[in-house]
Amino acid sequence: MKKTTFYVLSFLFTFTFAAAQDEQFKPRNSEFEFLDFSNDTLVTLLKSPVLDNQNIVYESKLPYPIIFIHGLNSSSETWNTTSNYLDSQYGYVFGGRFDFCLSADGNHGLANKNFYPTSGADIAAFETTTIQNGDYYYVNFDVNINGSIGTSVYSNQSAVTKQGVAVKKAVERVLALTGKDKVILVGHSMGGLASREYIQNSYNWQADGQHHVAKFLTLGTPHGGSNASDIPFSWATGTETHSEALRDLKITYYYSGEPSRFLFGGIEINDANNMNEHYWTADYWNYDVNCNGSIGNTIVGLNQKPIDNLIDFSSVLGRINGSSSDGIVTETAGTLGNYSTGTGLTYPIKYFYYTSLGIENHTALPSQYSYVMQGLDEPNFKELAYKIQTNKNYIGYTTVQASGTTIDDDFYKFTVTSNINAIVSISSIATTSMNATILNNLGTPIGATQNNSGATLDFTRVLAPGDYFLKISSTNPTSTNYQTPYQFIINTTLSAQEIDFANFSYYPNPVKDKLMLTNINLSKLSIYNTMGQLIDVKKLDVLQNQNEVDLSTLSNGMYLVVLENETTQKTIQIIKD
Repeated sequence: MKKTTFYVLSFLFTFTFAAAQDEQFKPRNSEFEFLDFSNDTLVTLLKSPVLDNQNIVYESKLPYPIIFIHGLNSSSETWNTTSNYLDSQYGYVFGGRFDFCLSADGNHGLANKNFYPTSGADIAAFETTTIQNGDYYYVNFDVNINGSIGTSVYSNQSAVTKQGVAVKKAVERVLALTGKDKVILVGHSMGGLASREYIQNSYNWQADGQHHVAKFLTLGTPHGGSNASDIPFSWATGTETHSEALRDLKITYYYSGEPSRFLFGGIEINDANNMNEHYWTADYWNYDVNCNGSIGNTIVGLNQKPIDNLIDFSSVLGRINGSSSDGIVTETAGTLGNYSTGTGLTYPIKYFYYTSLGIENHTALPSQYSYVMQGLDEPNFKELAYKIQTNKNYIGYTTVQASGTTIDDDFYKFTVTSNINAIVSISSIATTSMNATILNNLGTPIGATQNNSGATLDFTRVLAPGDYFLKISSTNPTSTNYQTPYQFIINTTLSAQEIDFANFSYYPNPVKDKLMLTNINLSKLSIYNTMGQLIDVKKLDVLQNQNEVDLSTLSNGMYLVVLENETTQKTIQIIKD
């Protein structure tokens, strides 16, 4: 994708992206986008989008796109088993891969959060020609300085602080590509910390000051750290024990014994009692945890920072041979709820447990698509509901719930701007028992709850302008229900009241003296200021579907005008000039 392309895409949300030095992409050889040359004896074809060569406008049936972020010393290809399942089972469209080299200057002794083409920048976002509108995307840190795939500069073992900045860029691009106003982040291991680094630091957010994350799923993420680097496993897997990432992932430093600076805070200092990991050699490449170009700062740890409660959180944890560890991350360290600040999260985190035999199943978690689908289940609370639009098709999933809960509640939020008939249609229902209802903004049901009849469920509600929730509940979901997504749409038609105004028009606006109202018979007109105070009431004669209203005495400003007759009422907004 050319570096100017995504600025001209249409937006369904109101903010715009500010142009800045870090919004440029580093060019590379075209084959580096498709082929992995990191193995000297074998060239591997990387997963790439199937491009739309027919100029068909793609429209996802998911409320929000998904961004997958891999873990330490890994790559985006770790998600292929799961994403291939999503492609074949549900027809998902792969939007593409965002490649970042996080050691772009090749100097491990210094750290910064600058992007190419700034001189000495640590981060390079590479130009990608195959990025497109899709259902899901990859973030990849397994990238060399020239944009090829590989670990010659340990980019996938760089500081989590830099990873969070890269996640910001990926979220920005996905919002622009899809036109959606939020994303779903899925992080394996360190990828979960990269996501938290983005979510928990407002300076990483988008140009409108929001993070735009609707849901956050972690798999085997060491929220409380991991000391797996203390054992031979790190050497066996090629993990660099002096890297920035292992410095940040520690629970405690091996010799000095104090907690990780990145996770738990403290001063960036290295001596016998601080950040002391190696007995004979230098401890880490650098000690610049916040990557600001200097050391000696007092760090506020990630687990000391607040996290937004209005995100739907879920987590998959591994258990080996009945233990409380996946072989790399202990269950205690993997439980995000143990590290949320204050009194904890308002809405409970959903936990799922993958049990297996062997030495470890940590590295297997990204390929367990049944657990990924459980973790991706839609929000169980209206306050976390996914925003949808009327008159558009969507899909949702019925999944087994955490902690033995027998009902899968899925919440969606929508807005209507006129008096309408909302016709809810749900099909492809896999569970034996599903019901649905529409709630108003306070959570009060509008009419009775409706039950499914076989694989379908249909009902109609008359709604006034406002915000509403569609609540879909499935009783006793089975472990295979996720394989068949339910499909739903909320079709809207004008109610009888709104039809009276179907051809109504008014002009001019702004108005100087007289406002013309056409194609409606009115008997009363009430004028309110923006504070809700009644300014004037005018009685109108019904005259051949046209009324002329004298507003010359009003002061300049904005007003709300309520139009009424015996059966109808409508509010319009005018500007007096």
